Amino acid sequence: MAVEDERNWRRFGPDSAERAALLALSEHLGVPLRPRAVELSPGTMFEIEGVDPDGRHLLQVVVNRGTYTSQKRNKVLADMFKLLWLKATRFPDCRVGLLLNENTSEAFKPRSWTFLAAQELGFDLYVLADDGTVTRHN
Repeated sequence: MAVEDERNWRRFGPDSAERAALLALSEHLGVPLRPRAVELSPGTMFEIEGVDPDGRHLLQVVVNRGTYTSQKRNKVLADMFKLLWLKATRFPDCRVGLLLNENTSEAFKPRSWTFLAAQELGFDLYVLADDGTVTRHN
């Protein structure tokens, strides 16, 4: 792998779950997704975990293992809020979404307020299965 491509992965090492998840979603969407740092204001940086080269897709990856807890739910909702804010203020033409695993997708159970909010706000939800396949969360 080229050194420049490896730098694009930032904090996601070759064996990280997040990197594998982004590669799987890249294949599913047909666009390469990589982490990208964005300067929000002088001295204030934000890292988006998955962005395509044209900035049309902004995604956060939440593939935590273990028991589903309120802390994991809060992390998912905080990531959702951050991406919606970025879309509203800096990337108005992009798609925003979360890449979840089966564990963290619990935050968006059908008929929950969180699932309804995600749908109504145009948020894309994807689920990474244990076998590495990605599906849309409906």
